[in-house]
Amino acid sequence: MGNIHFKHREPIGSSTFPMPGDPVDRDLIGARLSQPANDYNQSTVYIHIPFCDQICSFCGFNKAVSSETTKERYVKALVREIEIYAKTDYVQSLDLRAVYLGGGTPNALNANQLSRILQALHDNLPLSDDVEITSEGVIQNFDTARIRALKDGGVNRISAGVQTFDKAIREAQLHMRNGKEELLEGIANLRASFDNFNLDFIYNLPGQTDEIWEEDVRLALSSGAQHLTFYPLVLLENTIFYADYVKNEKYAMPDEAREIAMYLFALEQLKHSVYSNRYSVRDWAQPGRDCRYIRMNAESNHILAFGAGAHGYLAGVTYRTIRSTIKYMEHIEQQHSLPLDAMRAATRRELMQRYAVMGLRMRDLDLDPFAERFGERFLDVFSTEVQQLIASGYLVLNGDRLHFTDKGDIWANNVRTHFEGGAAAKVGYTDTVSIGQDGKTHYSKVTRIKASGDVEANV
Repeated sequence: MGNIHFKHREPIGSSTFPMPGDPVDRDLIGARLSQPANDYNQSTVYIHIPFCDQICSFCGFNKAVSSETTKERYVKALVREIEIYAKTDYVQSLDLRAVYLGGGTPNALNANQLSRILQALHDNLPLSDDVEITSEGVIQNFDTARIRALKDGGVNRISAGVQTFDKAIREAQLHMRNGKEELLEGIANLRASFDNFNLDFIYNLPGQTDEIWEEDVRLALSSGAQHLTFYPLVLLENTIFYADYVKNEKYAMPDEAREIAMYLFALEQLKHSVYSNRYSVRDWAQPGRDCRYIRMNAESNHILAFGAGAHGYLAGVTYRTIRSTIKYMEHIEQQHSLPLDAMRAATRRELMQRYAVMGLRMRDLDLDPFAERFGERFLDVFSTEVQQLIASGYLVLNGDRLHFTDKGDIWANNVRTHFEGGAAAKVGYTDTVSIGQDGKTHYSKVTRIKASGDVEANV
């Protein structure tokens, strides 16, 4: 049994496993949703809003700049989809403890549209009394009307993408509006309106010098946010960055050693900050402020997903809704049935793998629930993988918990992918397709490139 050495740092880990790549079996889906869930009935809700005011260079999610007429039609279809699922015994038996509005840009919708979506959730689904409801959005769109609609609809957590405070990079490279002063003003507005919000940042961007990154980290730490998320740059096909880097050779290809150095700098700064609760491989929070939605998805709970291209997991089945916004709306309007595009009825082995792939987003994986769920010990089922990863210095075993080492922190997504085995042809943002040479690295001859995906269902 040899040691494992990963050739390239995997920048993003799978958010759906096993991938829903099989034809839809509506009889099977109908039969499973006609029965209540078993004892494992905790669930999250994901809602995809595929609209943006502008298209950012790095984004490979299912999104578009659309008319108000299309947005209104989409909201009506989305509410109808919620009502269709809500009629099933399975969904009504779930304990829905966290909701996430993602995109796209949820606050590209107006206040009335946001209110109607949130009202549909409360009217139709068994949300827990203390449900966490998160809405993504761009900072400049959190105006008074939208904030009131979100708060009235029960939203108690916000997630906003800053990426960098540097105005030149934002405008020229990212195609994003506003610079440091406007962003800090918007963050102050969030602080005054919500007592729990996250800010996203990307490192290794084109033009992002050490000085710019140090300033980004400094401002993030002083922002007053309760939660911070840090991602490396990832090049996704069908994005502006893919054309800039690969087709037009506008920028030199991202350097992996520099990426790791920037990550380690941020890691060191965060160690000495109020964000001492580093509970996942890319998420830092103040104590007690970790995201329930992220944690529950990592625990292999159900994911009830709505909207064009959204990925969910119910009754042992991973599924994807119709990707095309137009076809999604037409299906609901004409068929009045679940707008499914693909599915995968997971085998027992795949459900076990799912526990590892999803769970190792957390830096500390509890193995006891695995035995309760499957009647077998995790360390017996995955003895080879665990022994190799421990011997190679990526993981340590403390009792019945697996924990990442410092080395493992850097290569965490590679570790996750390792548990996918031969089923790892599609990884990363959901529905991405590897263009690498094998199922583990997912890299082409030019590293950092992945096929563009739809929606990350566990964010």
